[in-house]
Amino acid sequence: MHFFSVSNADVKLSNPLRGIPHDRLMADVEIFAQERGLTHLLPELKKGALVAQDSTCHDRLDIFSDEDKRIFTEEVTHKWRQTPTLYYMVVMGSLAAAVQGMDEAVINGAQILYPTQFGIGDANSQRDSWLVGLINSAPYLCCATLSCWMTHPLNHYLGRKKTIFITCMISFLTCIWSGLTNTWWHLFIARFFLGFGIGPKSATVPVYTAECSPAPIRGALVMMWQVWTAFGIALGDLIDLAFYFIPDTPGVIGLNWRLMLGSAGIPGLIVCMQVLFAPESPRWLISKGRYEDAFNELCRLRFSRVQAARDLYYIH
Repeated sequence: MHFFSVSNADVKLSNPLRGIPHDRLMADVEIFAQERGLTHLLPELKKGALVAQDSTCHDRLDIFSDEDKRIFTEEVTHKWRQTPTLYYMVVMGSLAAAVQGMDEAVINGAQILYPTQFGIGDANSQRDSWLVGLINSAPYLCCATLSCWMTHPLNHYLGRKKTIFITCMISFLTCIWSGLTNTWWHLFIARFFLGFGIGPKSATVPVYTAECSPAPIRGALVMMWQVWTAFGIALGDLIDLAFYFIPDTPGVIGLNWRLMLGSAGIPGLIVCMQVLFAPESPRWLISKGRYEDAFNELCRLRFSRVQAARDLYYIH
């Protein structure tokens, strides 16, 4: 008896709509549409709810048009055929991950150079070694003590897009700031504030990607965060090598390490411009009761209004 109860619970968790009779499901959709002010979307919502309950029903029911059937079939046969808006979001998320990797990596080359200029480069001094380590780890000290704890309130009140914009702008500004410092403690402060860009962004971008992605490829797209973070680390190391031999110019001492640290901010500025045109997370909009806006964003991310209605009802 216990076995069957667990099995039934698993079925319910895998699809909470499974087993609901047709008439009751349609009645539930009508109530949902009335409560959320979506009665003008009722035909799409009904078809969407049927597909959410049974992903193969479009082949059996006459309510679905030939175009609907083609789109739902291609979700399985051509799962990587997605809208330009979705891939725009994927590129933006990948670049945000590269920002993360570069922020982590450029200090590797800079630490060979700046300690001598700041008077903390004595290899035999324990104090100097501690100070260099403190500067290098400053962003992660910020993440552990402050910035990661800000992830929830930022996302709750501002949404995914604005959180990504703010954190990438912080990354850009603090990287430039780091390249303009002239004392070790000033560099420590700049890099500490860099942590406000690293912490919330690292938690927000994968969640944003998951909430915008269709189920068949969701896991692969979320995993791109790790792939492109690694790419950003490799790119940061290459930038260190490219700038290492740049000589100082009149009035600028340590131009090479300043360029290393400052260059890591450029991808963050690009993401700030990209995110202005990206869709907001439909799930976040639904959490704020903005069902119409969520449907419109899903229409940007999917090929058809029925797909958008299905995902809207299933998210709800």
